[in-house]
Amino acid sequence: MAKNAKDTKGPALEELLRAYFLRGGFFAVRAVPFQHFGEDLTDVDIWLYERPTGSSRRRLIVDAKSKTKPKAIERLFWTKGLAELLDVDGAYIATTDARPLLREFGRKLGLLVLDGADLKRIQRSEKIIFPERLSEEQFIDKIKSIDKIRRNKNIEAVFHDIKASLLDQFGPATVNRSLEYFSFCAEQLTLVHLNSNSAEVFVRLSYLSAAIVALSLDFIGSEISFRTADERRSAFENVIRFGNLDEDSGLAQVRLATALIEKYVPNGEAISSSVTVGLKKDLSIIPADIIGEYIVNHMKLDDLFKMAKKMEFSSYLREIRSFDELDIDARSFLAVLLDFSRVDRMKFAKSWTGVSAERDYDKSNHTDLNDGPLFQEKREKK
Repeated sequence: MAKNAKDTKGPALEELLRAYFLRGGFFAVRAVPFQHFGEDLTDVDIWLYERPTGSSRRRLIVDAKSKTKPKAIERLFWTKGLAELLDVDGAYIATTDARPLLREFGRKLGLLVLDGADLKRIQRSEKIIFPERLSEEQFIDKIKSIDKIRRNKNIEAVFHDIKASLLDQFGPATVNRSLEYFSFCAEQLTLVHLNSNSAEVFVRLSYLSAAIVALSLDFIGSEISFRTADERRSAFENVIRFGNLDEDSGLAQVRLATALIEKYVPNGEAISSSVTVGLKKDLSIIPADIIGEYIVNHMKLDDLFKMAKKMEFSSYLREIRSFDELDIDARSFLAVLLDFSRVDRMKFAKSWTGVSAERDYDKSNHTDLNDGPLFQEKREKK
């Protein structure tokens, strides 16, 4: 957090708003980069994900500006255009400008407005900020300190790309990208020194990646909520193996590629057949059934969303918990992802025992993450 938690300048305002939306039951991520062909075009101040009902999901963006002359009308038009480009379900603009005409323009554009009066009210509340959480800047500083020692920016790039996956074809593509990053971070955690600064960073990134895995799987689940258990299991497995709910649709590009091989490559038919057989063999050994069976057999409809919020909150805790200190549901979910990634559970658990391991910690008490502000059913009134 900034020096003054109630300062509404720049990053501090974004941090305050993220806390506000977390309190409201949203999954909230700050500074999400919007990329096109690998190039960063802009970033979304806050990206939101909401689960209003059992079968509906909403993605929203927040544009937050706290300049002395915020040019709020221009920001309304800019935010409207970005929301349409990203194909999200709605957008907020948060500004220190308190002119009544903002709400009028916002209503015409279909945007929600948090104006200067709203921000002052949020700012005055003593119950918004989470003192136990790192700010985004503090999280990034921890990552940069590791990259500085390694003399590269590889870990910062991982953190950057984990968040970017939320805007880039959110759904099956996000499932697979976040699974890839979880596998990478979990493996790296087992290779660094026990309880080192590097271990702390990799356990944080492992938890964050796991949160986005759960979130994107929840989004997939909303599309198949009325299917039978076997159909849902198959759909989850297809998403992980083929990047699509349906195997045939997922292999459409493969069929196009093999058709071109048959047409333009000498002995193309034989080569095409060999490529198809080899690819299907490789895809079949991806242990997607581990995840599919666990979700369908051991999780309720709203458990994935709860898990996503729980793991995100865990990743940002100042005194981050070790694997063994997490509640049983979080440990079970992480264990499934570790098995999928072929990372040894015991090595993962022993790589970070946490700062709280030095204290007299009651491992039977895991109520703080379950009963905290993220899991209150009643939302604060705006």
